[in-house]
Amino acid sequence: MNETEFAKLHASCVTAFESYIVEAEKTSVLLATCTAGPLPFAKRLMVMLQENAEYKTYSLYVDTKRLLHDAARLGYAFSG
Repeated sequence: MNETEFAKLHASCVTAFESYIVEAEKTSVLLATCTAGPLPFAKRLMVMLQENAEYKTYSLYVDTKRLLHDAARLGYAFSG
């Protein structure tokens, strides 16, 4: 990996983190509308789908961060 590739990986990590935050905020907004009683089926489905979207972006962020961390730990000239 060269310096340019490392910079792209870092930018990808930042973008993945920002995407995760956006999805986590959407989930938080949905969960804030919960009541003491059970949610209607449609609302439960919305929460489930949103939590899935959040999990996907979280997974992408963690995977990207792991690559970035390895590159930083080893020195990017020796990783990838």
